[in-house]
Amino acid sequence: MSALARKIGFRRMDILNTAPDGTCVLRIQSHYKVFNPAQKRLADYILSNRQVLPELDQQQLATGAKVSTATVTRFCRAIGFSGFLKFKIESAKELASLPLVFEDFDPKDNDEERVGKLFAAYIQCLIDTRAITSIPNLLEVANRINRAKKVSIFGIGSSGAVATMASNRFAVLGIPAEAYVDPYRQIIAASLMGEEDVAVGISDSGTSTTTIDAIRIAKKRGAFAVAITNQAGSALAREATLCLLTSLHVRKVHVATLSSRVAQMTLIDCLYVTLIARNKEKFGGTAGFIEEEVRSVLRELR
Repeated sequence: MSALARKIGFRRMDILNTAPDGTCVLRIQSHYKVFNPAQKRLADYILSNRQVLPELDQQQLATGAKVSTATVTRFCRAIGFSGFLKFKIESAKELASLPLVFEDFDPKDNDEERVGKLFAAYIQCLIDTRAITSIPNLLEVANRINRAKKVSIFGIGSSGAVATMASNRFAVLGIPAEAYVDPYRQIIAASLMGEEDVAVGISDSGTSTTTIDAIRIAKKRGAFAVAITNQAGSALAREATLCLLTSLHVRKVHVATLSSRVAQMTLIDCLYVTLIARNKEKFGGTAGFIEEEVRSVLRELR
């Protein structure tokens, strides 16, 4: 490990890699909140016994976690594997790599250590999000936005701030985009959407009631509905036509909130650069013109 990695608060652990289709651990984390009690018990056992997992057969794993073998099978399928054998193989591959993983905060940390760990949290969040980002899904969303008559972005609280930034990004391209952060206006805006529109709901937990309702109503009206969330099996993800996942596992609430904003905005920026790259004639000139006008006006306001 480099001196820089040590400086900013990383350490090596046998837990993650960055395969484009996501890792076993990341898949478990992104589905954890929607697991039933038996599946959560199995998930906890797996995460606490990663090193010995390759040595266990399905019955031994079930016995250790105090669940049935059928639960093991359903669990593996729920997180995207064909069965236990495929899950076991992929889990063993992960143990062969030694990536960088965020080291949790400690009350004894000094100022430099806290700052370093915060940077580490952001970096790890982006590494993990990249690992589970589906490029086909990202391109599909970009294509839908490219053809959209209107893009409505819904979010509450910190996700509302990301929704506002996202609408500004798309507006620079000349795309009619509007952010809705007030619950009442969210429902009104969603009710006015149609088949040529794209609705984007942003919620880290995927449980923001009004955002879920807005996506449900927009989809009912025929709009293409997108969820950006940390929880693959959340209500928001289920309501959406397509889901873009972020990933973070920091236990400190405030740090998790900050990290989620970084991951969410990175996905928005990925859509932004993809739109420009795929249609330079349509978006390139508009973006340049608007950015120049913005710089000019802001200089005059100084």
